[in-house]
Amino acid sequence: MRTALFLAALLAPSLAMAQQAGDQFQLVRTTETQQRSAGSMSSARNSDALVERVVSATPAGVELEYSLPPGSRSADWTFPLRVFQPQSGPLQLRNRAELETRIASWLKGANLTRAACGRWVAGWNSFRIECDPEAALRAVDAFAIGQIRLAEGAPYADAQAQRPVPLKAKPDGKGFTAELAIDPARLRDDLARGDVALAELNGQKLSLEAARKARAADQVSGTIKVTIDTAGDVRRRARVVTQTITRGGQSETRTTTEIVERRPIKQRVDPNSI
Repeated sequence: MRTALFLAALLAPSLAMAQQAGDQFQLVRTTETQQRSAGSMSSARNSDALVERVVSATPAGVELEYSLPPGSRSADWTFPLRVFQPQSGPLQLRNRAELETRIASWLKGANLTRAACGRWVAGWNSFRIECDPEAALRAVDAFAIGQIRLAEGAPYADAQAQRPVPLKAKPDGKGFTAELAIDPARLRDDLARGDVALAELNGQKLSLEAARKARAADQVSGTIKVTIDTAGDVRRRARVVTQTITRGGQSETRTTTEIVERRPIKQRVDPNSI
């Protein structure tokens, strides 16, 4: 997944002060993907969750901790993760040294060396072995919803889009919408990286350069439609990405619907214990 850290790069002027140390939120993301081509259709559905805790809130920005929900088992070294979201700019890691220690411990426990970093592993869910602390930011980026600046005309960006677009207020005044155009060059690059990963999982060799050349002639287009609901205590973002890929005269349409909900957890943590 390509980094999209600018999704949460702009805070509303009063947002940091509206949050208080100890505030907690449950973040739930549900993703459904459908692929349609001539004579066939397939679909997949996935759901995951995080807990977001406000460590501190100042005029400069908000420090946050992300962790897995109680009872969850960590599959790698990513969580808990602490970040700082400034009023303007990308997320910043706060516990990099801790992550480096956990990465080393995780590799040792899995009987792996640094040589395995970057490789793809097949299993119930295929995954890439990450050894860069910055990858932890990508893990939480898809959940970015609470720190997005929400205002009529505020720029809204997406990693897969050509350029940011201004947010539009919903007619009922309880949210915002945005429609962005897919960046063809970025989509082709994502497809090429996916080809490389698939080849590796199948025991084949394919360089990224060769994959990019093979994808250069693909005709690609698409849209990203975003709706953010702000009514009540629950903030909800629906993101629908539609991609059309034509290769060798054959077209395929992929539609990915991603729903993220951010719900306050009523229990309040004593700030003095943080």
